[in-house]
Formats: sequence, C-alpha cells, structure tokens
Amino acid sequence: LKVYSFLLFAGAGSVLPTLIIPSFTPPHLVDTMFHCQGLARVAARSVTATSAPPRCALFAARWSSHDSMSINDVRKGMILLQNGNYWQIQDWESAKKGRGAASYEVGYDELDTGKTGKTHKFGSGSRVTVVTLDKVECEVMFVEGEGKDKTVVVADPNFNEVEIPLSKFEPGTKLEAGQKIHMHTDNDVLVKVAVARG
Repeated sequence: LKVYSFLLFAGAGSVLPTLIIPSFTPPHLVDTMFHCQGLARVAARSVTATSAPPRCALFAARWSSHDSMSINDVRKGMILLQNGNYWQIQDWESAKKGRGAASYEVGYDELDTGKTGKTHKFGSGSRVTVVTLDKVECEVMFVEGEGKDKTVVVADPNFNEVEIPLSKFEPGTKLEAGQKIHMHTDNDVLVKVAVARG
C-alpha cells in the first residue's frame, strides 16, 4: 500500500510516497525501498536549491493585502514593501529645517536579509506600500542539516511538511519538536517566522 503526502519546500512542491510496509516484506526489499525514497527527497531538494527566495505553498485562506499609504501615516511595526524587499519599521520621525519641506526618516529591519538597524529618508509627500501579512501557526517536527544549511521542518495546519531555512529565525533561537511557530506570508512569499508566545 502507498499513501501519498505532500512535502512542500521553500518555493517548490513535490509528491513523495510515504511507505506502509507489510511485516512479511523481505529485509533487503525494505532497505531498497527506503533508499529509493531517500534519493527522491535529495532530488527534490536539489530543485529547491536553485529556485527563487523562500516561498511556502500553504493550503490556507489568504488575506494578505497591499495598501498605498502616505509616509506621514507610517508607524512602528508596519511592514513596507520597498523595491521588492520587506522592511519592518522600528522607528519613525519627521525633520524640518527652516522653511524647507519636511522629511521623514525611518529605521527598519530588512526581513529578506536579516539586516537590522538600517535607515532611509523619505521626502514630504512620499507614498509607500504597506503590507498586511497572513499568519499561520505550524508545529516544529525536527531540525536537519549543518551550519548555514540548517533547515527547520514544520507541519502546517493541513499536516503538510514545510521546510524553512533556520536563518529566517532570530539569531540564537532554539527550536524543539512540538514547538509552535508562526509563519507570516505575503501570498506565497515567506516574509518572516517567529516562535509562538504563550
């Protein structure tokens, strides 16, 4: 018997068989079956490695939105989409010299790269794109890989496996099996992840 389950990777999906093996199956056939399944998983990951930035194809309702907003109305905690990059605003202040037009400086973290403490100055009247993200709660299954290639494998609400680069989490984050995390997405794009609180 074969039961098929979806294994969703960052940016690519593939269907691999989950094997239910009768007890009377000869040992050498069992080894061969698991070996073939392992090769299929490696092949799927090879395709993923050449794909675009991390994406997650989740079978869930999508409510993320993009809204144009005046820079005057931007506040801490908002997510901006600037030149294809996601910024999480940390600081916002206006400045005006003499009779000149006011300017607005924002401090932000770049969610795509993990860089923090960056700043950008906007002129008066500038408009920006504010993104409202979807949030999905997932459960950590295990962590695999070494060094910079470490990956966190989680189960989404539909019990699909989703692979997330460990680099998407805050530095020093410790994860254990069964732990809850939140995935924040903009349609299919994984923008940020965070450990669920409480």
